[in-house]
Amino acid sequence: MAAHRRRSEPVGPEAVETRSLHALGSSVTIVSEMPTLSPLGIVGVGQIARMTQQAALKLGIQPRLLVEGLDDSAAQAAADRVIAHPDAVAGLVEECGVVTVEHERVDIGLLQALEDAGHCIRPGIKTIRAAFDKIHQRRILLNRSLPVPVFAELNSADDLIDFATVFGWPVVIKSVRAGAAADRNVWIVESRAEGLRVMSEQAGRPLMAENFQPIVTELVVILARRPGGNIRVYPVVESIQKDGQRHVMRSPASVGREIANEARAMASSIAEHLDAVGVLAVEFFLTNDGLIVNEIAARPHNAGHMFIEGSPTSQFENHVRAVLDLPLGPTWATHSAIVTRNVIGGIDRVDPAQNLADALAVEGVSVHLYGKMAAPGRKLGHVTAVGDDLDQVDEMAMRAEAALLGRRPSW
Repeated sequence: MAAHRRRSEPVGPEAVETRSLHALGSSVTIVSEMPTLSPLGIVGVGQIARMTQQAALKLGIQPRLLVEGLDDSAAQAAADRVIAHPDAVAGLVEECGVVTVEHERVDIGLLQALEDAGHCIRPGIKTIRAAFDKIHQRRILLNRSLPVPVFAELNSADDLIDFATVFGWPVVIKSVRAGAAADRNVWIVESRAEGLRVMSEQAGRPLMAENFQPIVTELVVILARRPGGNIRVYPVVESIQKDGQRHVMRSPASVGREIANEARAMASSIAEHLDAVGVLAVEFFLTNDGLIVNEIAARPHNAGHMFIEGSPTSQFENHVRAVLDLPLGPTWATHSAIVTRNVIGGIDRVDPAQNLADALAVEGVSVHLYGKMAAPGRKLGHVTAVGDDLDQVDEMAMRAEAALLGRRPSW
């Protein structure tokens, strides 16, 4: 689907180009001082797209972003952006050599059609389909003899009751596809009544059930892979949840070398099987019986934010390098201890930007704010501390997080 372009008269000392894209029946407008064609297009609105765009700029690459509004975290940092519904990618691919996707709310069929038409969509539709559709993902992993939770599609309330009759309560209910950014996608239900309530509230969304896994800890392996198969794997990250959200990430993970190597090998095997291009993140549960694959994400991952300061090459830069088939950078840890804490909005709606000076006063901590309006449960930024002692580094990150939220540290 070709884009329709027209050039405006010069404005001031530089010419400003205005173009209209017609995709999926909607017209959108770009105002840009950038060249007509861009080597990289990013479909995304949030902090992942924002930091990927910043990593590309470091390499002298100006990406074009497909965002939903000027107040989006990604849009605030981008001069060259398309304001449109996130599904309006058909026009974007005409103007970019490679297009990558930050979130999972894009229509898979559209991406398939664009790839079939010869457009370069990375990580590629095979990987995207596995990452976007959790039922499909589970089946692929099972066919590879990889350990996954027991699961079942939920087409009716009877399916949930039958599943719980066999495997007991609690049951984990998940959406098969990610919803809007603010939508909840996972529920741990303790009883029949609670499960039926979730099923009723989420009517119309494809759902699945999994047996509840008592876990020792949660691990994340992040890797980058080029089209030819070259892979660089980051150190294993230990992830700690709070109120159902990823809150604290630590590296090195508090597991033995054997478990860490097994997780890295398993993640690499998944990337090879999917022929993934770009960053792939594999989430694991460590149980008393060993590792279980929880989910995969075909994009930079929240658990990998620590490698902006904690590795020679951030996950965002390696994602840009990989999707453009450029040599990957090293991924080893630059410090003995790295801790990242997400800055999550509370009911008091404190804007962390107002407390930036207090957080920056915590030496040894890097602060990243996403430009988002404060709201309960919203990820507003993150802080990363590096050093030689994990407990000391964790305390530094905690102090900076508390300062941003206007609180005293909770130790």
